[in-house]
Amino acid sequence: MSKDIVCKNQHSSPSPSQCMEHYGCIYENNHLITLVVNPETGTIRDANRAACLFYGYELREFRKLQIADLNCLETERGLGHFLKQALAAGGGGMQKNRVFKERHQTASGQIIDVEIHTGLITLLGSLNIYTVIHDISDRVRSENRLKESEERYRDLVELCPEAILVYSGGTILFANRQSEVMFGKPRNELLGQSIGAYFSEEDISSAEYNSLRSRGMTGKDCFRIEQRFVRYDGCIYDLEISGAPIMYEETKALQLVFRDITESKKEIASAVKLQEHRHAVAFPLEQRAVLDKLYIPAAALSGDFFIFQKLDEQRVIGMIGDVTGKGITAALNISALKVLFSGSLLHYTEPVQVLQELNRKAMQFLGEDYTAVCCFHLDFSMGRLQAAGAGINEFLYVPQGHKVQKMTVKGAPLGMFENSEFDQITLPFQSGDTFCFYSDGMDLLFNSDELCLDYNYLVNRICLNALQDDCTWLSLKIK
Repeated sequence: MSKDIVCKNQHSSPSPSQCMEHYGCIYENNHLITLVVNPETGTIRDANRAACLFYGYELREFRKLQIADLNCLETERGLGHFLKQALAAGGGGMQKNRVFKERHQTASGQIIDVEIHTGLITLLGSLNIYTVIHDISDRVRSENRLKESEERYRDLVELCPEAILVYSGGTILFANRQSEVMFGKPRNELLGQSIGAYFSEEDISSAEYNSLRSRGMTGKDCFRIEQRFVRYDGCIYDLEISGAPIMYEETKALQLVFRDITESKKEIASAVKLQEHRHAVAFPLEQRAVLDKLYIPAAALSGDFFIFQKLDEQRVIGMIGDVTGKGITAALNISALKVLFSGSLLHYTEPVQVLQELNRKAMQFLGEDYTAVCCFHLDFSMGRLQAAGAGINEFLYVPQGHKVQKMTVKGAPLGMFENSEFDQITLPFQSGDTFCFYSDGMDLLFNSDELCLDYNYLVNRICLNALQDDCTWLSLKIK
């Protein structure tokens, strides 16, 4: 290996030999990997200590090599290629420094990506190519990983069944193949267009859309909104738009995923109408009790429900419940549970027996979808109420002229445990007494005393709150 040279140049007018000594000091002590190359033969005339350490060659070994010998692709890129890269057209004379990339091989056989900076220098009357080499392996690996990541991203985006756009400052920067289907135009016509051109006029001026536009440059959070989409040919779609901030080609942007929910919204609307119809039913024995009910879903479709079944002219059995999940799945589970409830009444009328039967059927048919319920049986001939709980474990009893009493009936939700046990309570009642049953959405908003107040009070209070859950409340006042 070459050794460090101690500089002894202390003269104001150094001799040529002293200049070379001074140059050697700077050259050898330089941490940059540096080679001096003959521009005619490509022979390596000199290599500093950093170059010897980097490539693993002794200085004497270096001086036996041509610069092209370091290139791992020397069969394709020989001396001519190096000189073409390192020298300006014509070779000699004054020229600017050149920068280019190659892959070099060390003495141990390791392949390294390098960036080469070259310039001409005259030493002792001889013209040389002064070559500084930078190891850029880490940078190249990072660039390759980024490129592979971008390619995988593009492949995934192209295979996605949903339309995906990249949008910034009111302009579409990227569109996948599915966007052509949804927008009805080739993607090259979408690029550079304003996204607002494809939405119906009433929604363009909405607060949600204006918020979406402002997020084009400053959005930091993911979001999801619904908009009505009007295609250029007049077709109208309901869309769910999910957005997330990304960096796209060094620009702050939003990645927007468009999902067509037109058909699902129609299905939900039908299910909502069905739910509203079911919840519009009156108490089966109107001459025996007055029913007040409040039903406010937190979303379009509620997971709450209630059922009344007339057993005869003196008896009614009812149930209030809350199924896990929301939307269509919840609506289907409610329908299934109502069928199972009606079937259980062919054999049982006591609430605890009904819940035991429903629990067996829930384990068999409803999988891991649990249902919290409270089942109650009013027998007007005997003047008594029986109630059992499975997840909805409390209700209120207000004897006429007395304070509210919170009643507890323990029991796990239906479908949770195979051998669940359910508490049952029996209460006498008379004219003027009131029973209140409610889902946990109401329990989050009101205390026991409030839950015994009238319908108008509860509705007015709910309007002032953001619902965290569906709210259902039943008040039965005995006549």
